[in-house]
Amino acid sequence: MKRTILGRLALAVLLMAAPVGIASAADLAVKAPPKPLPPAFNWTGFYIGAYAGAAWTGPATTSDPCIVGSIVCGTGFGTYNGIAPTPYNFDASFTGGGEIGYNWQPTPFTLLGFENKFGYMNLKASIIANPFPAVGLGDTVYNTKIGNWYDAYTARVGAVDGHFMLFLEGGGVTARVSTGVVDTIVAPFCCTINTTTSKTVTGWAAGGGIEYAIDNSWSIKGEVLGLGLHSTINHCGVAASAAGPFATECSFTKIGGVTMVDIGLNYRFGVAPLLARY
Repeated sequence: MKRTILGRLALAVLLMAAPVGIASAADLAVKAPPKPLPPAFNWTGFYIGAYAGAAWTGPATTSDPCIVGSIVCGTGFGTYNGIAPTPYNFDASFTGGGEIGYNWQPTPFTLLGFENKFGYMNLKASIIANPFPAVGLGDTVYNTKIGNWYDAYTARVGAVDGHFMLFLEGGGVTARVSTGVVDTIVAPFCCTINTTTSKTVTGWAAGGGIEYAIDNSWSIKGEVLGLGLHSTINHCGVAASAAGPFATECSFTKIGGVTMVDIGLNYRFGVAPLLARY
């Protein structure tokens, strides 16, 4: 009798517990799996961009034209005006252009890459070098211009913290420089001359900056870049009077390095996010 009663009680307990177990199993069956964490941000990939800023440089120094072969030329003075080499200052210039490059992030905290920056600048300097400017006849003018284009090609190393990157860069630069001495006095006064020439010069490029990735594609940056365009450019022309040409005279112009500060916007093609999908 007791066994019968105990059996019935056990059966009743099982029947009461069954719905609870079924409901729990149903809950387990429909529960969504946890979402995977998004991939860590990665700078790796090709990019293109544009930038704008300002550029400036130290003074240029141009010598007075000197007759080729004259013993006076070795003294630092010229034969045209009889004056020593003259320094004169450049005005600052707007600079801007485009860039293309590639970043590779081998670890979460380091970056290697390269960049080619092609842009515009127009640094100009001029001075009236005639020792008798009050005369006002045929003032001798020294003109120098760095531009209108330049091309900087650099490798860079970066320190990365997620979307932030600090970088240093170094490489080379090529730019166009025009310079010369011009005196256009009219006859019967002596003399006229034009030694203007243009030359492509090369030098080093070095700088650094900070870049912030807004999202997986776009980033903004600020940068300081020095261009080592230090050069001595020789230029010659034929001096002439009312009687005609009488001597070839040459002079030189020395220019220094250029400093650029700019801000830019880059678009990255996102190699790393694309690979993460597969």
